[in-house]
Amino acid sequence: MRTFRLAAALAALTFALAACGGGSSTPTPASGGGSSSGGAGNGTPVDVTLADFSIDIAGGTNLEPGTYTFNVTNNGPSAHNLKIEGPGLDEPATPTFTSGTQSLTVTLKSGSYEFFCSVPGHKEAGMDVDVTVGGGGAGGGSTEDSSGGGG
Repeated sequence: MRTFRLAAALAALTFALAACGGGSSTPTPASGGGSSSGGAGNGTPVDVTLADFSIDIAGGTNLEPGTYTFNVTNNGPSAHNLKIEGPGLDEPATPTFTSGTQSLTVTLKSGSYEFFCSVPGHKEAGMDVDVTVGGGGAGGGSTEDSSGGGG
């Protein structure tokens, strides 16, 4: 019983330390670009699932410009987070967490974004997804005619 309590206390301490780290306090330029905020928001809800070692964005990786609330669920046994880099953002991210769901509300404008886990080694292991905002179509940008036969 004593060993179990010690292990539980150590796990709680590790989780608390992981959740507190990784943030940056670099000032944001006063440019009026995109915005971001942690926590629940009024954006269009999008479910994101993290696992060892993948990121799945419900509805795909093509979004329209606008404000989104990403409801990020960790289904893996390891601690993960979701960080977003792209035009007008000051690197918003969820805390690093091991279970449950965290929400992240961001305003995305047209451009390319990178959604990834910033836990060391996780991005390189495959937790990295490119998202296109305002790309103008779900077909990947190709408009080739497919009437060329082929038999």
